[in-house]
Amino acid sequence: MYTKLAEIKRKIEKRCAHPFLMKYLSKPKIDEDKLFLFHAIFNELNETDQVKENYIIVAMLVQIALDTHDEVTNSDQIKQSEFVKRQLTVLAGDYFSGLYYSILSGIKDIKMVRTLATAIKEINEHKIKIYENAETDPSALVESLLVIESGLFQKISESFHFDLWKKLTFHFLAYKRLAAERYNPLLDSSSIHHFEYGRIIASPNISQDDFDEQMNYHFNESINLLENRQFHSAVLINALKERLHSIRFNEEICLNKTVEEGS
Repeated sequence: MYTKLAEIKRKIEKRCAHPFLMKYLSKPKIDEDKLFLFHAIFNELNETDQVKENYIIVAMLVQIALDTHDEVTNSDQIKQSEFVKRQLTVLAGDYFSGLYYSILSGIKDIKMVRTLATAIKEINEHKIKIYENAETDPSALVESLLVIESGLFQKISESFHFDLWKKLTFHFLAYKRLAAERYNPLLDSSSIHHFEYGRIIASPNISQDDFDEQMNYHFNESINLLENRQFHSAVLINALKERLHSIRFNEEICLNKTVEEGS
């Protein structure tokens, strides 16, 4: 499984490696947890390995496109070189979006095009809410953050009626994102920084105790779902459990360090 994932990752990197963009921009980062989850979801399909691989690559290209656009700065006062980089970052995100559409149009998978387009629309709507601070209610802020993190997985799971994976990916990604929001930059994570970590929890409207309670809730829900006997692959489930406990372990280290520094 890990060999297969490594090969898919190389193929994604190769597709993204446009020589002009790579001359000025760093290569796009790939969230390996999300790659793993996409692999797990599409592995449930009764399709050939090639079809499954195409779906994984397409989904990750969409995720990379969304993440790349998040790196675009909105500062008014920037140097000429930074302005060029900003324009190229927008171009790169559009290019990655075009790659996923090209693959799906080539295999005439209109249903998946529609599914991904719906997910992208919803995710961008919630990004706007956060950027414009349109939501002052703490629960609404966190809700928008979690839609951004898991919206792609939710729509894909819905389209194939994978209710269990819809729940698991939501709680898994919710816990991972909230833990990073709470403890980054001390928390070592492979995730891509969609927004500056700490922005949500820094809001005066959000109680840290409530935030921690939500984090623990999503962690426990993830573990409980992984104990569900309906999942077919023990290897996948054990790997996801290990990842959750790895994040929790680093979270506890950061918490202890914070307490020590405070004392």
